[in-house]
Amino acid sequence: MPAKNTISEQTWNEQAALYELGFKHGNQIARELGVSPQTVSRQMKRRGAVKGSRVSESVKDLKAILDRKARRAALMELSDSQRRRRVVEANLEAVGQMVAALLEADRQGDLTLAAPVIDRVESGLGRKRKRRR
Repeated sequence: MPAKNTISEQTWNEQAALYELGFKHGNQIARELGVSPQTVSRQMKRRGAVKGSRVSESVKDLKAILDRKARRAALMELSDSQRRRRVVEANLEAVGQMVAALLEADRQGDLTLAAPVIDRVESGLGRKRKRRR
């Protein structure tokens, strides 16, 4: 097995993040890094990492993805003009929410207060992919 200092702090921090997000367990990390499970346990304890403690972040992202897919499937059942109208209405509503959040944050003097609303609206809209030419 490699000595403790042959595995970088960055590697341990990345593994701790995956452990907290619930993507990996201790034995899997031990196999990948070539150390004993006890070493992984000590390193996680040293970093204060708790297995699955940040799983809500993964669930939030997954929920946004599934919501977008469901909305897209519902839109596909509509006619072309109805589909376009729904998309425009949803976009206008999203822009309205972002503007309202920005105005309220500006009134309070700190525009960073609008960031959670903008992030939520952005995740609902999805990201456009660049087309290949």
